[in-house]
Amino acid sequence: MLEQSKAAGTSRHNPQRHIEENLQIACCRWFQYQWGNFTINGEKIGALLHHSPNGGKRNLFEAKRFKAMGTRAGFPDLWLGIPVDGCPYLCIELKTTESGSRQSEHQRNYERLVKAVGAKYIVVRTLQEFIQAVNDYLAPLTSKK
Repeated sequence: MLEQSKAAGTSRHNPQRHIEENLQIACCRWFQYQWGNFTINGEKIGALLHHSPNGGKRNLFEAKRFKAMGTRAGFPDLWLGIPVDGCPYLCIELKTTESGSRQSEHQRNYERLVKAVGAKYIVVRTLQEFIQAVNDYLAPLTSKK
């Protein structure tokens, strides 16, 4: 069975299965490099880009425990907790450029909720899109310095 999955390119270690995770790592590394030392009121903002590990496979006990602890289906991949020009925070959902990579119903519901409270929610598919979106969002802060 393992040999069949390796031959078919479906091994658990197939890099194609980790495209979104690799995109997220690249986005977080770029953010730390570009914005990690930027300060607001004397505090570095790098730690304000956050990922809540709410995805992945869990057994029933873990799933119930995580739900009781506040984990919510559809929560975005990244949360940037920096208020800018009246917008309280930025939520970023990462998807790949592959066909079929789209938001789930839970993610669309979260997008609607985030926008309803006056925050910003974006979907990005590439590192370049992430860079552009974050730079655009944080640009007003650079003019205030």
